[in-house]
Amino acid sequence: MQDEERLEKLDLQVQAEKARKDHIHLQQRAIEALKGLLARTLNEDLPVISWSIHSNPAKEALTGTCDAEEVGQRLRDFEVWREALNATPQPDETTSQGGTTVHAVVTDNYLELSISLVADV
Repeated sequence: MQDEERLEKLDLQVQAEKARKDHIHLQQRAIEALKGLLARTLNEDLPVISWSIHSNPAKEALTGTCDAEEVGQRLRDFEVWREALNATPQPDETTSQGGTTVHAVVTDNYLELSISLVADV
């Protein structure tokens, strides 16, 4: 019985290390995607927005947040980026404060990761 328990424990350790490496690799790919997006910001005169890199595989690896001070500008920035990335709009979400969050998602097939855009409007 002890051998089975040791093998099971070893298997769990191997799985945990693989998951850790997968998460790090996902973040590395997100950094590569972000480099390209920042270059596009300059080259295509896209609005400057905030970017977040996530390690949770249940989330998109990279999120662009349109966070201009004025609500109308946030929505315009969101639409410009959504069109630039050809991102698919997702259903709007109602915030706890009664506002609306718009959301769009696109998959970078080359880097094998998803990118989301969000804006509170």
